[in-house]
Amino acid sequence: MTPQKWYDTFSQLLIPEEILKENGYLFFENEIATRAQFNKNNKWSAFMFMPDTDPTRKCTRCSRLFNRKSTFAYPKLCQYHPLKTEDINGIKHHLCCFKRVGTSKGCQSYPFHVHSQPSESVLEKFVLAPKPVSSRDYRSNKVFGLDVEMVHTENGLEAGRISLVDCQWRILIDEFIKPEGRIIHLNTQFSGIEMNHLDNAKTLKQIHKLLFQFINKSSIIVGHGLSNDFKALQLVHLKVIDTGLIVTTDNGKMMSLKRLAKKLLDVDIQARDGGHDSIEDAMTCLKIAEKLVNMY
Repeated sequence: MTPQKWYDTFSQLLIPEEILKENGYLFFENEIATRAQFNKNNKWSAFMFMPDTDPTRKCTRCSRLFNRKSTFAYPKLCQYHPLKTEDINGIKHHLCCFKRVGTSKGCQSYPFHVHSQPSESVLEKFVLAPKPVSSRDYRSNKVFGLDVEMVHTENGLEAGRISLVDCQWRILIDEFIKPEGRIIHLNTQFSGIEMNHLDNAKTLKQIHKLLFQFINKSSIIVGHGLSNDFKALQLVHLKVIDTGLIVTTDNGKMMSLKRLAKKLLDVDIQARDGGHDSIEDAMTCLKIAEKLVNMY
């Protein structure tokens, strides 16, 4: 298909802005606003940004409250289960160790707690994808798959790698990103990022400049749980196909991309040692969207 045909076809799956905002996507109140906004949620929701004066955070791994300012000065052991739970014969088990939920504090431990709630001052750093410069802007009416791998820092989850692919399966961007905050945990088991990958990594500002060579405000971005990716990229974009919001579990929760790929495409992804591959994940999201278009 031509890029325009891809765009017209995929537009059927675009998610209304109000639904995106309800699910953690940030936005600007108007065209002259300089600070991104978010819909207020439960204080400990992963969608939240905390007041600059509040150092308390909730660990995303073990759910304990801790003071992020004393993370390195007074480390506290975090015991946690790295994988989600699943019902097996009516009983919930942790997929990492297959122990019954409630019978174990955690099968892994780490000297520090981690969180996903940045301070509100970060909202002033968010940028909006640029408007088309003309009716012939080559970035307009294009569809892209995007995935971001993240690392844990004192500021929360920060982008550590970005991959952008197009509908011809070309890899347009695959870059490591240097976090601004002090690194707590690279999360290599899932992110695939190791310290040497960040030696010559680009800054987030450099990534924005590179990304905007390919996308603008009219571009469709396809991904899974993209509100988290955009949050880590400090990016506002609301022309989105979020596969995690289209197909959910029976109780309305977001499936993992791995589970969704198996369900719809009958393929096994994220199976290699050393963490996820953001290129594979970005391409998988495009394939899932293509499958969904044909289904509907």
